Amino acid sequence: MQFVHMADNHLGYRQYNLDERENDIYESFLECIDKIIEIRPDFVIHSGDLFESPQPPVNAIRCAMEGLLKLKEKNIPIYLIHGNHDIPKSQQKGKPFGLLKKILGNSLLTFGKNKSHVFNSEVFIGGIEYVSQNKIPKTYEDLEKINSDSKDYKKKILLFHQSVSPFIPQSFEMQITDFPDDFNYIAGGHIHQRALKPINDGNSVFSYAGSTDIMSVSEVNDYKKNGKGFYLGDLSGDFDINSIQKIDVECRTFLIDKKIKNENDYKKTVEELQSLQDEKKKPVLYCDIVENLFNSFNDEIADLTLYKRISRIDENLEESLIINESSIEEIFQEYIKNKEMDVNFVYGLYKKLLENDCDSLLYVNDYFKGNY
Repeated sequence: MQFVHMADNHLGYRQYNLDERENDIYESFLECIDKIIEIRPDFVIHSGDLFESPQPPVNAIRCAMEGLLKLKEKNIPIYLIHGNHDIPKSQQKGKPFGLLKKILGNSLLTFGKNKSHVFNSEVFIGGIEYVSQNKIPKTYEDLEKINSDSKDYKKKILLFHQSVSPFIPQSFEMQITDFPDDFNYIAGGHIHQRALKPINDGNSVFSYAGSTDIMSVSEVNDYKKNGKGFYLGDLSGDFDINSIQKIDVECRTFLIDKKIKNENDYKKTVEELQSLQDEKKKPVLYCDIVENLFNSFNDEIADLTLYKRISRIDENLEESLIINESSIEEIFQEYIKNKEMDVNFVYGLYKKLLENDCDSLLYVNDYFKGNY
């Protein structure tokens, strides 16, 4: 019996406010779906943040429906929890999963009041949805009930969407010891880097599936090391970390941490960019360059990148940021996302304050009512 674990697609996210990057994220999700259909697992579990926003754009909803309907046509059910990006900030606004359920019916199973489902009378699947820090005590109560309800089952999976120590040593919301110790597979979302850890003397696996595309430049090095995509698990026999397999998708190339201090560095970087032109997608470039080479380099690579962010460096390697093909707003939003804060809320508040919007206080009040 096989299952797929996927998370953090963030459909609708527009990195650098570019159509191409929004489309990349849709394509990565649909590539995952196509690979899942090739594998034909018994079911799919999803650990949250299907969407970038609780009010996703039309294209994001269309992409989600296209992918999930393909699974339905192949009789592959999907078990899905809400991540922090999926949950509306106001009580009055509907959840996008409601629309998906109307279309997909019983092939999409969520975890609202009902904290568990059973697949094929054999596999117990529990789910705890994302909550803010001050609501974690309620999550502990839910975990106790899930643990109690699962006692009669030998095959058990638990979905969650939180930051957990030791994977996030700072700013974590829960600890790995907070979770039941007799579940076969604990399936996490929220952290975009892949992670697998054997627990319970090696009889269980604690996992983060990671995001399905590069959502931040901070994820590039991990992508090169561990890839992006989803996990394939096999519950047929004795279950341990060797029962999990990585299935990868290909993301756009990011070139980061490039230092151009002389003509030789300049030539090598340009040649590397030129060599990537045979790929379907132009690369993203982050680099530092000495002042005297900046203008010629900027002109020469203009058509070789989708997006570039270049910093000038002086002869003493003291850096000063040059905002190139970027706006202050884009850099600000990327900074917020890197800090794992709510981009929509923080940036929305920033815009309201800039405009002296008299509804700023109401905006904050609605947000905290919905989340705290």
